[in-house]
Amino acid sequence: MPQSKSKATSTDSHESAPSKGESCRPTFYMSADLLAAIDEQCATEGSKKRSPLISEILQIVLTSETGQALRLQARENQHSLAEELKRNLILFNTAIPIEQIRSLATSSQRNPDQMVIHLILLGLQAYQQQHKNPTVN
Repeated sequence: MPQSKSKATSTDSHESAPSKGESCRPTFYMSADLLAAIDEQCATEGSKKRSPLISEILQIVLTSETGQALRLQARENQHSLAEELKRNLILFNTAIPIEQIRSLATSSQRNPDQMVIHLILLGLQAYQQQHKNPTVN
């Protein structure tokens, strides 16, 4: 069964891309479920409008330093950007015990993202030391 489509903005943009600093209002067609999720997130963020929310998310994913690194990873791994983002989200939402990290972060007065970095660096250091000096059992 085909998904219903909803319009996120009111104008269509088939013209050339705007020059740097200019803005445009592209039209996005999406499923009703995606539009509902966007509206729900807008409400969660204090009645934020759709366009600023979508623009902020796209800016992070496409043009931020982290987004650029993600795009590079996707190219190097020969994945689409969506696939690379999905793999990263799975890694950080399924494979890592987030509640345990939040608890450790709170007890060590770090933000959860700082705690993840700290634990990864500690793990790398321990791994390198173990492989430099392997013990005989």
